[in-house]
Amino acid sequence: MALSVHLYPTESGMKTERNTGTKNIVLLVLPQVQLLDIAGPCDVFTSANRFMMNEDPDSGYRIHLVSGTSDKILYSSSGMPMVCSHTIYDIDFPVDTLLVGGTDLTVLDDINADIYTFLQNITTKVRRMGSVCTGAFVLAEAGLLNGKQVTTHWKFADILQKSYPELEVNVNPFFIRDQQIYTSGGVTSGMDLALALLEEDFGKPVASEVARHLVLHLHRPGIQTQFGNALPDYDMMSPFIKEVRNLLKHRLGESISIENIAEAVNMSVRNFSRVFVKESGDTPGRFLEKMRLDQAKNMLEYTDMSLDMIAAQCGFGSAMSLRRLFLKHISLSPAQYRKAFKGTE
Repeated sequence: MALSVHLYPTESGMKTERNTGTKNIVLLVLPQVQLLDIAGPCDVFTSANRFMMNEDPDSGYRIHLVSGTSDKILYSSSGMPMVCSHTIYDIDFPVDTLLVGGTDLTVLDDINADIYTFLQNITTKVRRMGSVCTGAFVLAEAGLLNGKQVTTHWKFADILQKSYPELEVNVNPFFIRDQQIYTSGGVTSGMDLALALLEEDFGKPVASEVARHLVLHLHRPGIQTQFGNALPDYDMMSPFIKEVRNLLKHRLGESISIENIAEAVNMSVRNFSRVFVKESGDTPGRFLEKMRLDQAKNMLEYTDMSLDMIAAQCGFGSAMSLRRLFLKHISLSPAQYRKAFKGTE
């Protein structure tokens, strides 16, 4: 029998909508939304309600799941139905904060343009607006992120930047605030953002209590890029970049010059560099550095080789050079990375 979980709008026990301390939170639900993009922030806000009820019953949140379509029942990417109280066509209450949940990028191609009009119209009426994961693509398409520094899931940051060059995409933070716009990274980063909004609204003691209850860091250490690869997925590379990558992948431990690579693909150094930067967005040297970094991360996760051996096989020369690069790119030393990400035996 299939498992069905219904996420209903939370009735948090607030006395009336007129309570000045009660803030209406809209979690905008899209077809095939990542369940945790909605459930994570929802749990943060509803947990806050429980902690504040005895101390200040006139404060807290009223959470509304609002469909980005005309249907009030939408299905998450895991197949679980989500029951919304409203749609973008019938909101009849003032909104304090609106957060757009993420979804598969292919779904965004089929979204009704009404959602962008809705967001454009409501942006002047809300105190703040934000996104979780790929929800940033929806805000960007609505033109609400122009000129702003934003983030999204590390895997899709390059796509967001190339699709909307007027944005400044920073893949490192778990969330970013730029004026009244908040964007967060991949999936669980929505909870980091919700905790930050809670701290902003009702102070650090309440936010800390909620974080402890949910077994979360109030301010998670590290950066998003700890979790991803330095290079885009292989399938996202052009045929030319794939060819270069395949030439390099078995030679990472060697001393490789741009002249070597250009000669291997029968191109002049100048032409090779021009084409490579155009198709990859990186210089050949930067691309090679990222390849070596990804290989070193893989070896730290899946082998017990010493740092000196990994450094040598990945072309870093020494463990000290390996350490410098890790700190530069992911703010962790190789030893810290291994401890955090190495699989169980």
